[in-house]
Amino acid sequence: MHVDRRAFFGATAAALTLPQLARAAGWWQSAPAFPPVDARSVWLVGDSAPPDPVAISARLTELAGSGSVRDGYLNGGAVEALEKAFAAHLGKEACAFFPTGTLANNVALRVLCGDAPHALCQQDSHLYRDESNMAQRMAGINLVPLGAGRVTPTQEELVAAFDAAEKGPYALKVGAISLESPVRRLEGGLIPSQRIAEIAALAAAHGTRMHLDAARLLLAPPSLDRKAYVAPFETVYVSLYKYLGAPFGAVLAGPAATIARAREWRHLYGGLIYQGWAPALLALDGLQHFPERIAKAHGVAETLFAALEHSGKVKRVANPDASNIYRLEMPQALAEAAFERGRAAGVRIGRWEKGSIPFFVNETLLRRPVEDYVKLFLG
Repeated sequence: MHVDRRAFFGATAAALTLPQLARAAGWWQSAPAFPPVDARSVWLVGDSAPPDPVAISARLTELAGSGSVRDGYLNGGAVEALEKAFAAHLGKEACAFFPTGTLANNVALRVLCGDAPHALCQQDSHLYRDESNMAQRMAGINLVPLGAGRVTPTQEELVAAFDAAEKGPYALKVGAISLESPVRRLEGGLIPSQRIAEIAALAAAHGTRMHLDAARLLLAPPSLDRKAYVAPFETVYVSLYKYLGAPFGAVLAGPAATIARAREWRHLYGGLIYQGWAPALLALDGLQHFPERIAKAHGVAETLFAALEHSGKVKRVANPDASNIYRLEMPQALAEAAFERGRAAGVRIGRWEKGSIPFFVNETLLRRPVEDYVKLFLG
């Protein structure tokens, strides 16, 4: 079913009446403040701590003195080093730096579709919901959204979409399938590897190429084999600023010939910025340590979940396909008390809603011992 995105967003905005907005504004103004952000602040409500401009500037100054880091129009220096590191990390032949993930997604789709501007995607994906219909407006690519409210479209939905394109009175070739995983809108759900294999087989049978929006893939549990996970996709995009410490940026990896074409389109779309060494340096620095640290954070989370469940007051909602976002079921009174204890201690805890709270695993979990979190949650 096709969804009119303008109507969807208009209805969402209209649902927020002026009195509701006023009450929301009043709540923020009257709510007690958290302690000032410092090195012990913990954020269980996002993929990382908010960026600290002073700390970022100091680290950048330190890294900039480590050698020849400058690039020229994204050629050489720290940008080249970052591209090589990510190509190796993802098991791809080549990689290119992009200023934004939106640009990386759309350039990948344009290259993969070629002369077949018809693509399938998830209805709840960033590509479909957050990129201002760029694929259609800039490249004439028709996006067919599938699987509303679900991480993964069913095989039946995909087969039907291929049939609708190829078996109509004027046959259309499906140029690409774009999948997002983890799906941020659906609490970071990962597409199971088996489903990716099934979708890839269907795509290959129709001569359709595959792209993966993996902006948050590095946040997944350490049990996930990232190279194997992205292998079925010709191109894969990863964000540099969500958790790797860069102020902006993305990378797009894939076969050398495909990435060479992506570089051409990056220029045509206005993405060939003069220098990218600053975000590249910071992201490269983050990449060297992040896999180990996020693995430790997942270990801390598992220990904490076990302790909370042992109390009998908290239950983790089962989700075998979670990346770094979980839900903890608990009584509302306990959740609200934990929120206030967390506020006083400088630990951001998610708000209770419909029986549970969200819990984001990120590096800031490593700033306190597990015992501290147990006391904050249970009192």
